[in-house]
Amino acid sequence: MHKQLTKWMKYQKERFPLGKYSLLVAAFSASGLSLSYLLTNARHPLTAQMFIVAFITTFLIFFQLRVADEHKDFEFDAKYHPERPVPRGLVSLRELRVLAGVSAFVQLALCLSLNPVLLFPLAAAWLYMWLMTVEFFAGDWLRKHPILYMLSHMCILFFTDLFITSCHFMVSNVVPPPALAYFLATSFCLGVVIELGRKIKSPQDETNAGDTYSHLWGHQAAVKIWLTAIAASFLFAILTAAQINAEGNALIVLLVLFGLCKTTGKMFVMKPSTWAARKIDNLSGTWALATYLVLGLIPLVLYRFFS
Repeated sequence: MHKQLTKWMKYQKERFPLGKYSLLVAAFSASGLSLSYLLTNARHPLTAQMFIVAFITTFLIFFQLRVADEHKDFEFDAKYHPERPVPRGLVSLRELRVLAGVSAFVQLALCLSLNPVLLFPLAAAWLYMWLMTVEFFAGDWLRKHPILYMLSHMCILFFTDLFITSCHFMVSNVVPPPALAYFLATSFCLGVVIELGRKIKSPQDETNAGDTYSHLWGHQAAVKIWLTAIAASFLFAILTAAQINAEGNALIVLLVLFGLCKTTGKMFVMKPSTWAARKIDNLSGTWALATYLVLGLIPLVLYRFFS
């Protein structure tokens, strides 16, 4: 038992860090639910059960995505990343499939406990996840077009957004607010920011796989594209916040963070070290977390406090 626990602790640390994902998904879920609540003029109650179902189901979707990636990239990882948990034999694909299957039953039970209507957005997320796993039946072509490959995979965030917000507006039987489209666009851009940030590496950390954006575009171009994605998420975040009259606080917080991201990017270009690359990765997560907080949870707290 202890041995099994130890190996799964190692796996999560390397491939699915529970602390990092829990924090981001909690902020993601709280933001989406709070926005749906505020955009419908707070007429329909926001409950703890809605958050629990949105959080756990979305967290498990991200775990299932990791399992799908382990299967999809098995041959590639075996060749270029033999140090990773699955190629080196720490865990097996079969074990991961079993866990993914158990997680699916948990998701089904949670949806049924809140409202069976949630099975529709959950099924939509599963369908798109399956298409991602088979690489839209165009894997070879997509791998030759890494930007399209990344963007096609980031679209899963539309479906996770839809599920989270559905835990409020569908359960409350109201029409989804059109302004949620800005939130979907923000989440998409944040996904791109995180994806770019984790694949910008220093020269000494590059591998023969050539699967990083710093290798693909060069350090300067990779940082510029990363900052462009941050700027795009900033724009959509302000548009989203404006729908609930929360753009002032969002502007202050995100401008400060954007300055920090820009300075860090410049430092990396001047001296592309392991430390600077890790800082870019960490800042990507911090940017996403802060954006979600200023879009949903903080405005909700302020609304409850001052109303």
